[in-house]
Formats: sequence, structure tokens, C-alpha cells
Amino acid sequence: MNFVILAGGFGKRLQSVIKDVPKPMADINGTPFLELLIREVLFCDPERIVLCVSYLKDIIRKHFGDNFLGVPILYSEEDDPLGTGGAIKQAFDLFDLNEAIVLNGDTYVQTDYQYFIKKTENEKFAVLLKQVDNANRYGRAEVENGRIISFLEKQPEPTPGLINVGVYKIRRDLFTKDLPKKFSFEKDLLEPKIDILKPLYIQADDYFIDIGIPESYARACRELKYVIFGKPHKKALFLDRDGVINADKHHLHKIEECEFMDGIFDLCRDYKNKGYDIIVVTNQAGIAKGIYSEEDYLKLRDFIHAKFKEEGCPVTAEYFCPYHPEGQGKYKRNSFYRKPNPGMILRAAKEHNIDLAQSVLIGDAETDILAAKSAGIGKTIRLINESNLRGSQETNADEVWKVN
Repeated sequence: MNFVILAGGFGKRLQSVIKDVPKPMADINGTPFLELLIREVLFCDPERIVLCVSYLKDIIRKHFGDNFLGVPILYSEEDDPLGTGGAIKQAFDLFDLNEAIVLNGDTYVQTDYQYFIKKTENEKFAVLLKQVDNANRYGRAEVENGRIISFLEKQPEPTPGLINVGVYKIRRDLFTKDLPKKFSFEKDLLEPKIDILKPLYIQADDYFIDIGIPESYARACRELKYVIFGKPHKKALFLDRDGVINADKHHLHKIEECEFMDGIFDLCRDYKNKGYDIIVVTNQAGIAKGIYSEEDYLKLRDFIHAKFKEEGCPVTAEYFCPYHPEGQGKYKRNSFYRKPNPGMILRAAKEHNIDLAQSVLIGDAETDILAAKSAGIGKTIRLINESNLRGSQETNADEVWKVN
């Protein structure tokens, strides 16, 4: 899935607290707001992210470049502001997008984007709504049978209800030929045509914030770090699989051919006794190349986990990436989760409250080390095995261990 993020805002109401940067780049405890938003999007493993930019666009370009943590970043530039609708339509036209998830670059909503994508896969247009105590501050959405049937104007009296948080699933054919170059997506398309469109809605029930005014920006600075990252309190030993847990036999996928590395169970028991979780992060290009199936991988994974449990060092979790740029069919692609990209490590940290700075990774390839460094793991160890050398011996690892 492609993502389009509207990042061209001037941020006039924030000029008293942020200066010389576009609104989406407002600093949140040392990290631009837009980066926090993109890091959440990355867990969906997007094909590419399109940033709609205008005001001080070079600041955004310089920060993200053409690739951020392994995911292509494209730019739809507006010489003159096109409005939210014009910006979205230009991005679709410029990069020939058939469908995309569209977000506002100054709004954060805690939601499962993968669930949103799955539930709306057959829809031309869908909207994410959020229940709030004072819907009249934003304008309330009226719904019926899972569809939005109208939007009510802002009212002075606080009334609970559903609001539009600016997250959409859009297919290209939503944009008709009679639309002008400059228009508001909400005011010129969504609201006046709501009785025709009647979009499906998905409800988000968790945290929501719009940083558009100084008060909410200050609240974001206080809260967002903990909302997004939680309060990590555990440490983990991250392990690559082939060449670290088991001997690397080039696309191992048969249980009867699995040979465990000498000392692996003693090592993991020692780390377990020191309070580390054991987490496996493994590229599985053999799936992408058609050498074996995901089912084959899962059978071997379950066998290995059973052995670890038997040896007194159970595996907390395992993450795998079945994609490869030279793969077949749906697996032929790069991925945020494919090392040297840090996706598997970052997802593990998020799901298991891992403090990466206090954690360790052991791998036998430089891609393992680069993924760990990118994710912020505190210590990295590279295994060098002369009988099964993977890639160059040059390394950025903190330590190098020679193994048999």
C-alpha cells in the first residue's frame, strides 16, 4: 500500500512557539512530529510514502531524503498551495497511484493502520473516525449502518460524538474530472457529496492529537513520547537465525537438516539468567525465491522454539521477513522489515517494551549489524565462521567472535 502525507502546512497558529520550520516538522522532544508519524506508518511496510510539500519544503527533503529506513520517500511539490484536495489529487496524478492511505502531517491518531487497510480493501473511499467528548469543536459525523451519512457544522455547546481525524483510504476514481486544481478535500468534496459517497468508516478509540495550536502542541511534547514508545523496561538478546542459532546450510528449511551451533543454548541460558528476553529476527529470502514456503519456515521455527524451551531458554518472539527484491510474485519487493532495514527490531521493541539501548544483537552478516545500529541497539556482536562466511569480514560490530 502507498501512503500520502499532507506536509505542506504553514502553521500560522504555531508561529509563537515554532519558527523557521514547516508545521509538520515541529520538534517533539528532539524528533520532528512528521518523523514520529512516518515511523508509525513504517510498521505497515508501505511500498512508498509520498509527502505533499510546499512551505519550507527543502527542510523536509533534507531530513528524509529519498529513502527513510529502507522505504522510498517521494515528493509532490506545490509551488502554490493547492488545498488538501488539490494536494492529494496531484500526488495521485504525479505518481500514478491507484490507491493510497492519506494522512494529515500535523495529526497523530493511535490506530492499527494494517487493520484499517484490511477492512477497507474493497472500498473506493473510507474514513477513520474518532469518538471524542467535544465533537462540536471539530464538526460531528453522523453515521448509519457503518457509513457516514452527514457532517454537522461546529457548534458552541460541547457534545460527545464522532469526528473526522483526517485519515482516508482513497482510490483514484474518487477524483472526478470536474474538480478544480485547487480545492479542499473536506469542504469541496467530502462534505457536499457525503450523501452520494456515504463512505465506510472505521472507528479509532485510542489517543488522538492535532498539533495545530500552541496548547495541543505543548500537550504533544508532554505525552507523545510515551504514547508511541511506551515506557520500555525490558532488555533483549536479539539473534539472527542461520549461522547464529543453527549452522547456515543455505536456505535451511527441513527439520532433519537443522544442526544447532555449538554453545548456543549455554549462551541463551546465560542471557536469560541475566534478565534478557530472547528474540529472533531473520530474513527468509528462500520464501521469496520459491525455494520453500512460509509453511515450511513455520514448521522449522516451531521445532527450533521447542528445542529452546526444552533447553531452558525459551524464545520470547520471532520475526521474519519473506520479501526480497529478486523474489517472485507478491514477495518480489524490498521491505522495511528486511535487514539491513531495522523494521523487525523496532517492531519487537514496540510490542515487547524493549529498551534497545540496553539490548544486544548477535548476527553473522553485516546486514544484521547495520539493522541493529539503525534501530539503536546498544551492543552488537558479529560471528565469523570460516567454513560458512557470509559477506565481507569488514564490520561495524562492537565485538567480533570467531566460531567453529
